[in-house]
Amino acid sequence: MTAATGYDGLSSRFVPAAELRAFLLGCFDIAEHELFLGHEDRIDEDMGDTVFAAFCTYHEVSGDFAMGFNIGIEGRLVDRVGRREFAEQFAAHFDANVLYGSDEPPGWWTVVLPSGEAVLATMDEGENHYVLTSPLAPPPAAGPTSTR
Repeated sequence: MTAATGYDGLSSRFVPAAELRAFLLGCFDIAEHELFLGHEDRIDEDMGDTVFAAFCTYHEVSGDFAMGFNIGIEGRLVDRVGRREFAEQFAAHFDANVLYGSDEPPGWWTVVLPSGEAVLATMDEGENHYVLTSPLAPPPAAGPTSTR
């Protein structure tokens, strides 16, 4: 069984909560009650023992990106949509650049463009401020492609 994980990233477009909710429900193919979505500054501290298949928080950022997101997902959802596939779907759906990290060398990030092309980049980071400093080349292939 695949372990639960998190998909964290940055988007060049700020996505309103209703649009983000609809995307996440469709992307992971889950029911409404299986998703928690909230702005990170407005999460109720006392949510009790409620468990969600996907738990997403988001926040505003500045620079080359407009929002950050943190998504915790159950292993069964990882099996449905991998990290790279999630970034590609998000970028295409919202016509945004999406930055995420996976297996890049230290200090490098992958940026997926709306076209699905991915580039490696470095960036300067400050207090919720992110500026790309060197988008360079497509990252190496991650292995055999899925035949799903």
